[in-house]
Amino acid sequence: MAADTRENANSKAPEPSKLTTSPSKGTAAHEPYAVPVAPPNANALPGGAGLNTAGGRTREAGYLDALRSVQFSDFQEVHKKPCVREALLTGIGGGFGIGGVRAILGASVWRTCNWAVGSFVFGSFLMYEYCQRRRQLEMQGMKRAVEVIDRKQAEKRKKAEEAKAARRKAKEES
Repeated sequence: MAADTRENANSKAPEPSKLTTSPSKGTAAHEPYAVPVAPPNANALPGGAGLNTAGGRTREAGYLDALRSVQFSDFQEVHKKPCVREALLTGIGGGFGIGGVRAILGASVWRTCNWAVGSFVFGSFLMYEYCQRRRQLEMQGMKRAVEVIDRKQAEKRKKAEEAKAARRKAKEES
């Protein structure tokens, strides 16, 4: 009798061939099967992370380091930064308005305060971003204007030089 050709449930799947066709050449030539290996990181220093180029370990910054970097003068001059004054005034007005309306409509004090603070933060953020975008567009417009002015001045210089050369040529011919 012939052997059973049905696959057995415990039989192993056939292993892939060590020879494959070359997809890059499009031929049926066989190449050795190899798994690509990533090259070592060229930016990693030997010895592990945390080493600097001088050989020492860098100290990690913590919360105290962050607090030490903040100075009182930063808060005294915050209104001098571009767009901050306008954003804060808009946020204060929005917070006062929304909080006042909520208080008049009979909301609890806590809920009114939450709405006032939330609208202050949201209004200030939106106004700051809007102002920054306006400034960015204005700077782009100024750059374009300067380029146009420079181009026109170059054209005028070129015209003047051509006119000067034409006058010289006319003078030499006469």
